[in-house]
Amino acid sequence: MARVLYVPNEVGSWRQLAQRRALRELAASGRIEAGEVFSLLHRVRGGESPSAAFAALASVVREFRPTIVLMQHLGGTGLDRDAMRQLRSLADFVLVYHEGDPFRWPLHALPREARAIGRVADVVFVSGRSTFPKNFTRIGVRDVRYLEWGFDPDRFPDEGAPASAGRDHDVVVIAHRNTPRLRGLPDWRDRIAFVDALQDALGDQCAIYGRGWSGPGALGPLPFDHQQRAIRSAWISANWDHFASEHSYHSDRLAISLAAGSVHATTLHPGFDEIFSDPVREAMVLATSPSQLVRSIVDYLERTGPQDRLRAMAVGRSHAWTHLRFDDQFVHMLNAAGASIDVASAARIWSVRTPVDVHV
Repeated sequence: MARVLYVPNEVGSWRQLAQRRALRELAASGRIEAGEVFSLLHRVRGGESPSAAFAALASVVREFRPTIVLMQHLGGTGLDRDAMRQLRSLADFVLVYHEGDPFRWPLHALPREARAIGRVADVVFVSGRSTFPKNFTRIGVRDVRYLEWGFDPDRFPDEGAPASAGRDHDVVVIAHRNTPRLRGLPDWRDRIAFVDALQDALGDQCAIYGRGWSGPGALGPLPFDHQQRAIRSAWISANWDHFASEHSYHSDRLAISLAAGSVHATTLHPGFDEIFSDPVREAMVLATSPSQLVRSIVDYLERTGPQDRLRAMAVGRSHAWTHLRFDDQFVHMLNAAGASIDVASAARIWSVRTPVDVHV
């Protein structure tokens, strides 16, 4: 039976709530032998030297003797190839690395820690199926798998079915306006063009949250934990993705929006026909260019009424709560390391339940 050491992506007061809870509940229910969390990034960002934090991590590995180590997005921790080799020499474990953040070589390349961990990992999970896995196969990683972005049901709990009326806006956008001086995330100009065109089309019927925006509907930054309420204040949540051409990629905005009970408008990526069935796509407005997406949003608002939208929201909400939960994905990654946990059985023990009213 598995002994799991989880090394999460956590900074400051931020915690990976669903994954931590899943680990506790798997251990308490006897589905794994034991679970331990070591927040390496939190310790380094909190002022501990990388060498001291690594020494503490090595001590945990030596004493806990995990059979599975799951690491997530650890850029800035100082881990290098020698450190990872040393860590692997301390116990016999399967190493899983999850790099959910998107990177594209060479302008927005993988952090050195991701390269160092990837080179010695047994399995690497990424959030796309074209450029993102190539980031790792190019450095010699043999087992790279796809895991789409999900949502944290502990951070964004069920608030019931969306109301049938009373929306403050037609559309809500939650995204920063990035205008880099040297290099930035891909497709940032397209995101700006999308928001500009949406403002021209809808005025203040579009609420825009995030740094850098001005003009009709611009409401300034929004704390991450507050976005569910903002999403539910409109009929449609909308965003233009960075990495617009990445196969099967979408940001966590899509998962959070569907789970909250919203129709979501976003970039049509290659591969969406494989990961989203026709019923789920009823809850999505998709396009291959910013101008086309704006036209599609306006058309959707004109040709649908509240009941049409509510039916679509129910389908999307059901899909998110059934397929995109971080706790279920946590089990999926452990099983890639040989944990042999029955996914359906684990889902029945979660203390954060899938809402029963999302099914249609």
